[in-house]
Amino acid sequence: MHHSANTTEHEEAHVIARRERIGIILLILFTIAYGGFIGLCTFAYDWITQTKVAGIPLTIAYGVGLIVLSLIVALIYGILSRTRS
Repeated sequence: MHHSANTTEHEEAHVIARRERIGIILLILFTIAYGGFIGLCTFAYDWITQTKVAGIPLTIAYGVGLIVLSLIVALIYGILSRTRS
């Protein structure tokens, strides 16, 4: 039995490639931000633990910032990876 191609099940290669590119770019950006946090904690521990931003230790502010950034990255990926009808 022959079934017609369902566009929701069989995406075109260029759509998949576009989503992969978007995902990789966003992953690299987040990895750089996370690597900066790890680098500061590793090599500038005294500075990052003593520095405050609006009365909040930079370690806490950076950590919360990373969580917020991850949500933003997920939102951006969701918006940019939509297929256009």
